[in-house]
Amino acid sequence: MTGLPEPRPPAVEEITAPAAIAVMIVEADNEVLVQLHAALSHIWDPQAFSTLDGLDGARVRPGRPLVLVLGPSQATEETLERVADLLRDTPGSGAVLVVDQPSAGVMRRAIRSGVGDAVALAEIDGELAPAVDELAYRLERELAAAAAANARDRPPAHRGPARGFVTSVFSPKGGVGKSVVAVNLATALAMRSGQPVAILDLDLQFGDIAVMLRLQPRHTFTDAVSAGDLLDETLLRSFLARHERSGVYVLGAPTSPSEADNVEPASMLRVLELLRTMFAHVIVDTPPRLSEVVLQAVAESDLATFLLSMDVPSVKNARLGLQAFELLQLPMDKVLMVLNRADSRVHLAQHDIEKALEVKVDVSIPSEAVVPQSVNQGSPVLVEHPRSRFVGQVFQLADLVMARAEEAALQP
Repeated sequence: MTGLPEPRPPAVEEITAPAAIAVMIVEADNEVLVQLHAALSHIWDPQAFSTLDGLDGARVRPGRPLVLVLGPSQATEETLERVADLLRDTPGSGAVLVVDQPSAGVMRRAIRSGVGDAVALAEIDGELAPAVDELAYRLERELAAAAAANARDRPPAHRGPARGFVTSVFSPKGGVGKSVVAVNLATALAMRSGQPVAILDLDLQFGDIAVMLRLQPRHTFTDAVSAGDLLDETLLRSFLARHERSGVYVLGAPTSPSEADNVEPASMLRVLELLRTMFAHVIVDTPPRLSEVVLQAVAESDLATFLLSMDVPSVKNARLGLQAFELLQLPMDKVLMVLNRADSRVHLAQHDIEKALEVKVDVSIPSEAVVPQSVNQGSPVLVEHPRSRFVGQVFQLADLVMARAEEAALQP
């Protein structure tokens, strides 16, 4: 579209664009269309159309919210009937109607069509962005709840010849947030895919996954290992605990650190391979050490998420960890570099870390107070604080993992 003004600074600073939300403006009057676009372009990247027919070529990411902003020309009964059909057939979609002058007749038609809010044209500078933001927030929650419910209601089952995608979360240094990232990445994958997701807590001495989710599993990883040749899908399923709100399944770490001595790489790989047959995604949370069990788990993974933090010891240990990956002959295209607490003000910048390690950071996750709050609540940040910046970056990481999984599925 031509004639659109340059984006202006945000009028409402507390509004930040949720990840991958599609905002689409429909208005036949070009001058009004420009006004609507200008009222939203400082927050979102709205797509503009003169008619509803133009939406056929719109860019919409599956599973993400779609907000229609309907201009005054779209307030006809025929158009609103079409909008009602579109909203009904498109999960996660909603609409905001902009009107010249609010009237009872227009509002009745809008309500019947499922329009979520209405804004007067004269008030769009101050009212339209908050209306879109509020609707997007509600749609985000509805989609997340539906995906989590789908994951909860779908029990893990044998997947036939297809194999689940295994992602290990690794760092040679403790305290960088591996378990937090593992829990929230698993939750994001369950929400995005609607498929069953499991976490294997491989920190066999001090694993915290069950504690972080306030689970009290009756069985742990060592029960699965101890079953030996008797272990099958049915028995392993009985060892899993499920976090109800996220739909994620957990095979917890042993309750006693001494039990870690009884785990051999071969028995760990047998459990991991069986989890592959039961789940679309398996997240392996590893301890901060380069044991044989950990190295075998990383080597067996389809993808390794390598966590860094903003301090010199982390960078030093990361260099040693990357050298270990080289010994495993693990190609770097199977590694995602993730910088956690990336906005920490410690006189160290992301480009300094990239230069020191000679790698590029794929995802930078910010530090936020809601993260330890969610840990103390025993629930993922994605469930408790879905609008946080942390969540947006975890979804970005999940999207990268799902893209790799789709590529792997296409390979012979």
